[in-house]
Amino acid sequence: MNKKPVSDTVDKKSLTENSFKQMVDYLENILTRQLARVRNYDLDGAMALAAEANDLAASVGRERILDRPDYAQQQRRIKKLYKDLCLTIASERQEVGDKLKQIRKGIRALGAYADSM
Repeated sequence: MNKKPVSDTVDKKSLTENSFKQMVDYLENILTRQLARVRNYDLDGAMALAAEANDLAASVGRERILDRPDYAQQQRRIKKLYKDLCLTIASERQEVGDKLKQIRKGIRALGAYADSM
């Protein structure tokens, strides 16, 4: 019985490529979910996903996976997700700032009303 150990029969390059593809697919999935949470004002959920995305993006960057020609399409989608995420956060920040101004204005009006009594 002359069987090779399993580790000798596994194509390590295929495993690595499959692992890289899974990492990139998962990063894209996390960013999509994070964008949805930001749009739904679920900031706690978005922050939890941001930490996970950051770790995964660091690994993807370290391996320079998205620099490979066969990942060009995913690179474009991931860049777009990051851009959309930044734009959405900026928009939400502006909206929150506007609402805070309205609240402050209302508080001043209430204060003026209370002082006049």
